[in-house]
This record gives sequence, structure tokens and C-alpha cells, in this order.
Amino acid sequence: MKSRITKIAVWSLVVLVVLVGGALAMNHGPDSMAGRLYARLRGSDSAKEHGAAGQTARVEVVAGQPDTIRFTNEAFATLGVRTVPVELAPTPEPLRLPGSLQLDPNRLVRVHSRFTGELVSIATVGQNGSSRSLQYGDRVKKGEVLAIVWSKEIGEKKSELVDAISKLASDEKVLKAYESVLEGAIPRKTIVEQRRLVESDVIALAKAERTLRSWRLTEAEMKAIYREADEVRRRETDTSNDRTWAELEIKAPIDGIIVEKNFNEGSMVDPDDDLFQIADLSQLRVQAKVYEEDLPALRKLEPGERKWLVDLKSDPNDKPREGTFDMIGTIIDPDDHTGVVLGWLDNSKENLAANQFITATVALPADPHLVTVPSTALIEQGDASFVFVETDAARHEFQRRKVTVKRRWRHTVYICRRSGEADEANGCGADSLKVGERVIVSGVLEFSAELDAAKSRSAEQDAD
Repeated sequence: MKSRITKIAVWSLVVLVVLVGGALAMNHGPDSMAGRLYARLRGSDSAKEHGAAGQTARVEVVAGQPDTIRFTNEAFATLGVRTVPVELAPTPEPLRLPGSLQLDPNRLVRVHSRFTGELVSIATVGQNGSSRSLQYGDRVKKGEVLAIVWSKEIGEKKSELVDAISKLASDEKVLKAYESVLEGAIPRKTIVEQRRLVESDVIALAKAERTLRSWRLTEAEMKAIYREADEVRRRETDTSNDRTWAELEIKAPIDGIIVEKNFNEGSMVDPDDDLFQIADLSQLRVQAKVYEEDLPALRKLEPGERKWLVDLKSDPNDKPREGTFDMIGTIIDPDDHTGVVLGWLDNSKENLAANQFITATVALPADPHLVTVPSTALIEQGDASFVFVETDAARHEFQRRKVTVKRRWRHTVYICRRSGEADEANGCGADSLKVGERVIVSGVLEFSAELDAAKSRSAEQDAD
């Protein structure tokens, strides 16, 4: 009874293997291991045919070429050896870099007071029949007065210049009187000392004037100071400019829009304080992030190729705008392993805003130093990679050639191209393929194993 149960179990297992083998054979073909097992268990005539094909499929090493195998016509047809031509690497997918728009730092100016003092007034603008002080968003022109600062320091420096002018005029008058008297009436030493005093006055006047000019006082303000000095010499009193004597005008250094205002009238300010920030928005900076593995592709682009299309994320109907980038960062963010790419975007219509999210698309050219083959053509042995390259189509001869793999995708691999030029320059050397060569894309692992076995048999025969 036990023997009978055992026989039933064995036959059940055989039937199961046959059924599974049949399914695998349908999926993988009769030349697969599953197909051969299925045929053997089935005991059909196809097993005999497959056995004959297996004998035919045995490869031989081409004499004098230890890494080259040869198939007979029958074996080549029976095994269904498929080959494809080596092709140039296609144009890669464009890079899509997330980022944002920013104010151009080269077109952003911080406006300061050159002296410590009180902000006594801010310029006004008219609006709807009324006026108000300048504020965020107002447009200003270069040279336009933004505010007035009252400073004791500038008043003192102006007074020093008036004093230097007055003293020089007085000392020159004395020297002229000394020189006009008869020789010997006044000691020569006195005249020399007076001349030295006049020279000191000239130096003091130049110092005071240069100080004020270095503070960028206008010619009108300088003329007012000289007019005050003349009034002092004539003993005239004019108080018309007393109110503005210690005032300094703060003017706009560029055309632009006020993007920051930090003080109001009556505030005390220092030279380090930013009273205003004015930005020229006709051009914006684009800052995008790029993953570190994509940085080499960007760096290979020539200056004329460093262009991108900038698309606003907030507007689905927005048309991409053409822009350029010229700076690729050299510091990688340790958190997300991205680098920074900086570029510029025209905003002459001023319809873009700083800090808007964007996507910058960079088109990459195909790499002329790479070719592509299906991943099924690749044979991996440790750190080395090989493919079977057709060397004689009529005799079905294929060489197992070592290649340098540069990039791997799901269904294809990028391999160094042999161009006939100095291949060492692109790091390929002899481990490369030519465009148009044909490589095997089916059963390469089995053929490689059979090549190794054939080489072993040949070595044993030579040893005998």
C-alpha cells in the first residue's frame, strides 16, 4: 500500500513539473532550461530534436582568436541568435530644474546717509489729487531727492570751509601789505612767517573743500558755502540758508522701484542704516537647483549653449521664457545633494515678481563619445563588462569584447564610442564600440559560458 502511495506521489510530482515546464517553455521558448526540461520529461520527439540542436549549439573557439566564437549555420538558426547594430547615444532627456526668481544683486542698491543725524523730511508723491511720502513700490528716477537728513557734522564741516576761506583771504591781505612797504621797514623774518601762514591757510582750505566734495556735495551746495564766506568778509548777515546749512539731501542712485523703506521722518539715522533699497527690475536673477549627478552635463556645455526655458509654476498658461545661465555652483547642499545654478531673465515688461517659483528646462546635446546597446547585450563578470561583437557575418563569428559602461538605464546602456580619434582623451581607450557594429542581444550569458567551456576544452586538448 505504501509503495503504491509513493508511486502516485512521484507521478503527481512528474505531472506538476511537466505542467510548470510547459508554461515556462511557452514564456521563455524551447531553448531555455525550462524548455529543455519540459521536452525531456515529455519524452517527445522534440526532445531529440533539441538534443541534436544542443550538440550543434556547441561553439568553437576561432583559431588564433581566443575570445572569438563561431556558430555553424544550423546552430545559429536553431538558437535564434539575435543581433542589433550599435547606435549613437540619443539626445538625453532635458533637465528640469526647480527654482525661483530673485532680485538681481547687481541692480539692487542700498541707500544710506553719509552722516549721523535726524531724518527731517521724506520726499512726497502726488496721488489722486493728494500727496504722501515715498513708500514701498514707488518708482524713482536717478538723482531724485528721496529724503533730507539734518546733521551737525556736515554743518561743522561747512563752517570749517567758511572759516578757511575767510582766514586765507585775511592772511593774504596782510602779506600783500607787508610786501608793499619799503624794503627793510618790516623784518624779513616777519614776511617769511606770514607767507608760511598763507600756505597753511591754503592747505586747510583744500582739506576742508576736499572733505566736503568727498561727501558728494553738489556744486550748488559748494557755491552756497563760498557765498557764505563772502558775506562773512563783507560783514553782511544773511540768514536765508541757516535752515538748510546742516542739511544733506539723500538722492536716488539709480532708476528703479523702492523695495524697502526702513525709517520715517523724525528718526535718528546712522551711516550703517539702510534708509531705502532701490531695485531695477528690468532683469531678474534665476536660481535653480541641480542634482550633483547632473552637474557634469551642465559643465560640459559651451558658454553659447548655456540657455534655458523658464516657466512659472503659478501660471499653467504661461509660455516659457528664454534665459541664460552662466554660473554653476561648486558647493553641494549636504541635505538634498544639489548644487546651485544662477542665470538671468529679461523682465523689461516688469510682469514677473521676485521669489516666484519657476522650472528651468535645459536641453542637453547628445554625447558624441557614447554609443548605446540594449542592456540584454551586456555580460557582467565582476567589475568588467563585455559584449559579443560580430566580426565575420558570413562565418557567424563573434568576439567577446570588453567595454567601458558610462551610464545604465532600465533597457539600455551607454558605452564608450570608438571613433578612430584619440579615444584616451574621453576616458574610453580601447574598451569601446564603433557605430554600426552588431552585437548579440539574446543568450549572451550562455554563449559566454560556452566560450569559456570551449576555451577550457581547447586548453585541455593542447595539454594532452
